[in-house]
Amino acid sequence: MIRRRPLLACTLALASGVATAGETLRTVAQAGMSLKFNLGGDGPPGFCVDYIRALQRMDTGLQFNGLDEALPLMRIESDLAAERIDLFFALLKTRKRAARFRFVDAPALYNVRHQVAVRADDPIDVRGFDDIRALGADGVILATRASAYQSFLAEQPGLIVDAGAAEPAQNLRKLIGGRGRFFYQADATLRHVIDAEGLQGRVRILPVVFRADSQLLTHAPGLAPERLARVVAAMRALEANGMAAQLRAAYGLL
Repeated sequence: MIRRRPLLACTLALASGVATAGETLRTVAQAGMSLKFNLGGDGPPGFCVDYIRALQRMDTGLQFNGLDEALPLMRIESDLAAERIDLFFALLKTRKRAARFRFVDAPALYNVRHQVAVRADDPIDVRGFDDIRALGADGVILATRASAYQSFLAEQPGLIVDAGAAEPAQNLRKLIGGRGRFFYQADATLRHVIDAEGLQGRVRILPVVFRADSQLLTHAPGLAPERLARVVAAMRALEANGMAAQLRAAYGLL
């Protein structure tokens, strides 16, 4: 008798339209990240919300509880590590995070480029971290507290980093107020928050790309493989039928 692996079995079931038993997984929304989670706000519900809804349409037995609760990033990471939630959409992978919980490396939810925003009236242009280091105390970089961007900047020697703000919008306000020269963040998030805050004439994004990265599905260390496999199978089906690409395009993502 042939024994199918859980992921293969789930993929075949989805492709054939076979109805399967219900599966409920615990997740949460992220506070201050309306590009990903915007339930209750003006405009689209957020990429991750739309993506989860697409997963549920692909596999009608999948249910995700907890999207009505928006938590700060540090709490989300703690809840994943302690297995108070099963899954989270989506995080960048860092060594510290990978030691506490697990990541699904493919398919990625979307890709990002690390860039910096500066004040519109600041003539500065940089080609890399060396140019920022050369500015000394005039090159303070703002980053969001507990983010992968803060972690990455901490690995770059000689930079002056201020990671006191908990949300990207707070960092943009600090930037405009002269409490930093650069705000380091994902390109898509920078564009989204600048538009949402109405700061198009006061902030500009420099063209230099410091790093390419991917936003990934992450899960609790003890999540049963067959439960995870069902979600990943639905994710792969969204990639195969083009829906994931459509969602990324709708939100200006890569």
